[in-house]
Amino acid sequence: MRTKNSIKNILVIIISQVVIAILGFVSRKVFLDNLGAEYLGVNGLLTNVLAMLSLVESGIGTSIVFSLYKPLAVNDKSKIIALVQLYKKAYFCVAIIVLLLSFSFFPFLDIFIKGSDTIPYLSLAYFIFVGKNIISYLNAHKVSLINADQKGYVISSINLSFQVITTIAKIIILIITKSFILYLLSEISIYLLQALFIGHVVEKRYSYIKSKEKLSIDETEKRGIITKIKALFLHNIGGYALNGTDNILISSFVGIISVGIYSNYAMIIGQLSQLLSPVFNGIGASVGNLIATESNEKKYFIFKVAFLINFWIYSIGAIILYVLLNPFIIWWIGEKYLLDSLTVLIIIFNFYISGLRSAIFTFKTKGGIFVEDKYMPLIGAAINLGSSIMLAKLMGISGIFLGTTISIICIFWKAPRLVYNKIFNKPIYLYLKTYLIYLFLTIMAGFVSVCTCNLVTLEVSFFSLIVKGVICLLIPNIIYILIFFRTEEFKYLNNSFGKFTLKKFNLINSKGV
Repeated sequence: MRTKNSIKNILVIIISQVVIAILGFVSRKVFLDNLGAEYLGVNGLLTNVLAMLSLVESGIGTSIVFSLYKPLAVNDKSKIIALVQLYKKAYFCVAIIVLLLSFSFFPFLDIFIKGSDTIPYLSLAYFIFVGKNIISYLNAHKVSLINADQKGYVISSINLSFQVITTIAKIIILIITKSFILYLLSEISIYLLQALFIGHVVEKRYSYIKSKEKLSIDETEKRGIITKIKALFLHNIGGYALNGTDNILISSFVGIISVGIYSNYAMIIGQLSQLLSPVFNGIGASVGNLIATESNEKKYFIFKVAFLINFWIYSIGAIILYVLLNPFIIWWIGEKYLLDSLTVLIIIFNFYISGLRSAIFTFKTKGGIFVEDKYMPLIGAAINLGSSIMLAKLMGISGIFLGTTISIICIFWKAPRLVYNKIFNKPIYLYLKTYLIYLFLTIMAGFVSVCTCNLVTLEVSFFSLIVKGVICLLIPNIIYILIFFRTEEFKYLNNSFGKFTLKKFNLINSKGV
């Protein structure tokens, strides 16, 4: 059942992300043609600023969702109701605090926006972003319940439908009115309808959570949740400083137009990440169940399977980005939106080394390991901000991203050490050895792929992008299949996916016959 739910979650979310990605690229092209890079920079910067204010929420969702796994597994409805009620109260408080912080931050907004004097109604745009942020808390408790129950694919299909509607509406509004404010108003209006509809769907599936009876969890468990929330708050502050401050730094040290140019790269990499991350989002709830019920050896074996998938997809993703990122920008929106080669290389490397940690962080989070390394993200954040500011003065925009690289490398060992010690009871050198092997294989497969693509001497066009994209898919896959097909991890993965496919099309029964 775990495997079936995981694969179903993964497939639905990946299909959704492909559709959303295509619409996103069309929407971004229309945005740039009608409003320009300066508006795009403001859009990206406000997103980062509001993400900073949302750190108030940090840890509440993850800690309570972690607490939901066991009661869902044993169908303890009273416990589920108590946790959902607690979560709802917590998020109401978060919404009020974020709203007050948003008003408090507003007078200082100009400090972070360099070169935006020509943007009208900036204040109104800011508060539209604030409103969307507040709406996101309406159903947080309900969405987390369905995700913890391994039914995230239900929400994904709803999100896909609304995102398609939103994107089409925004494209039409931009073409007709060329108004940034109407663009934002259409987005927040549909987002509100989406939140209300999702709330209705979850309540219908879990009707018992509408109980009027006030239930509570025991004080010991409540203290445990509060401890996790405090630790996760530090984690998320560090995580934001590590990954969420790029636009603010670029705007402050380089300019708002550079934020707009970088945001195109961030969008492409973000869309690719959204396409790849469902693999780990999809197995997340299953991992929580696995950790709660299985032996250390079983947990470790499944982790090795997840780590192999992790390496495989992010390796190919990085190779595709290295070969196609700048050519795609040229074909999509033009050469004037290109970043320099060094900056692009650093951005791709950061994508790869961050992505390669997905499996270990999935096990760490679902294993409830939050407190033991609560200060590491703050250390990483300090390293990132310090080195990024210093290198930005010396190298410009590439220095900001190089600072992120330095901070990731400095602290990446802590999470695997905790997971290997506490969940698997294994030494960390096993992880480091596998990590280095995977890094070497990525470089090797990337070298072969790049050399092969260089033989294709076509001008930049949609056809040349497809040809090189196929090469970047085929060569690494062939290399990795030849290397791994005899391993137990590959056999397990192949067997699990094969059985799911056969059952899906009624070619075997539920017992595998």
